[in-house]
Amino acid sequence: MISVRARRAGRLVAAAGAGALLAAGLSGAGAEAAGTQNADLTVSYQCAFPAGPQQVSVRYQAPFPASARPGEQVRPGKATATLTVPRAAFADLDAAKVGGSVRVAAQTTQNGTAAKADWPAFTVEPAPVPGDGDGDGNDGGNGGGDVTLTASGQPAAATAGPSGTLSFSLGGLDLGLGPAPAADGTKESPVACTPAQGQARVLAAVPVVADGAAPAPAPSPKTAAAVPAGEAPPDCQDLKEPGWLISGCVYMNGFANVRKLGGATVLNDPAAPDPALTNVEYNIVPNLPTGTGTDVRFRFHEPLRSKATFLTFGFMPTTATMEMDQVGLGTETSAPYEKGQTRQHVQARMRVTIRLYDVTVNGTPLDVGAHCASGRAVDIKLGDAPGADITNIVKGGTLDGSFEIPPFKGCGSGENLDPLFTGAVSGPGNYLKVSQGTICGRAAATCPPAMPELKR
Repeated sequence: MISVRARRAGRLVAAAGAGALLAAGLSGAGAEAAGTQNADLTVSYQCAFPAGPQQVSVRYQAPFPASARPGEQVRPGKATATLTVPRAAFADLDAAKVGGSVRVAAQTTQNGTAAKADWPAFTVEPAPVPGDGDGDGNDGGNGGGDVTLTASGQPAAATAGPSGTLSFSLGGLDLGLGPAPAADGTKESPVACTPAQGQARVLAAVPVVADGAAPAPAPSPKTAAAVPAGEAPPDCQDLKEPGWLISGCVYMNGFANVRKLGGATVLNDPAAPDPALTNVEYNIVPNLPTGTGTDVRFRFHEPLRSKATFLTFGFMPTTATMEMDQVGLGTETSAPYEKGQTRQHVQARMRVTIRLYDVTVNGTPLDVGAHCASGRAVDIKLGDAPGADITNIVKGGTLDGSFEIPPFKGCGSGENLDPLFTGAVSGPGNYLKVSQGTICGRAAATCPPAMPELKR
């Protein structure tokens, strides 16, 4: 995806002519007026209830500042989450009312640097559970059997950096629901919820603008705490997929070429202060007498980011942060060793959305809005590159392949910039090369995971 919200940069005039999307530049620059923006976002989740998986819709609403100054504390107002839960989710719950808590995994992002937002659990107001087959209006008009729950709480504040857009985005959801009022000694049943694929998850984007004063000094870069030898870092988490025997984590990095721009950008730069881990689960697959293969499922712990400058249309320097956010689980498989061979044939597949933000054109910020992204997920297939040093998936190596960048949607704040980005970036034949390190998993000697060498 590509998303950016910086100081208002004026208008970008797009020309309608053969081969000319960018005919004029940016003019003016003024901070947005002080005030409040009312964030409103609905996210669909797949939730693993004890009674069976169910789809839950959550509408998040909260006031945020319309803008902020460098170094300020950006304080959201009281947030409300309205959950629509199918009655079937409570099939095993003998209760007239339910209540409990909701905890959402939130993060802030500014200038390509993401940080976890420690939002407290929201309190769920007790609500009636309709009886089986109810559709007579006793459920409050909530869909003939759905249960509508309202939770509220105070999101944590975040400190604005020196420039760019401070965005607040939402991830997974943990529900703690039970009978209301709760009986003595009764504990809420934890329910994990995963966001459905291909959704916007940015709740609010706050432009950070200076008002003529010198910008605040840049904060110290976030660095991961040292992890003792033989131990896994905190972000190394079990995917909890059934049927997978071994869990662990790994670092990946690489280069992505944007064919239309004639340049490449680094993904998950090893020099960045806090590169993203990838969590994995895998099985060793026997296939005697030829040996064994490996079957892997993986998910980025957070999006893979890169920041690069290209010459758009061959002459206009354009800088942007590109983010690849994974959709669903990725797969990686290796065939059994062939007779006399010491390496395995490896194939990997993943789906990602591409988002752009913090865009500047010729040094001037371009307000592309908070939802400038590929119109659909990108299907990426990778194989072991010629001459790759892969002996097996667990030890890692280099994979490569090509992918198509789809047309963009949602770009622009006040004007439609979709044709600009589609014309400048979208298209087939974009090369991707990924280096995978050794998986930190079953053997303590493989932990913590090491960042692989960035190979061109």
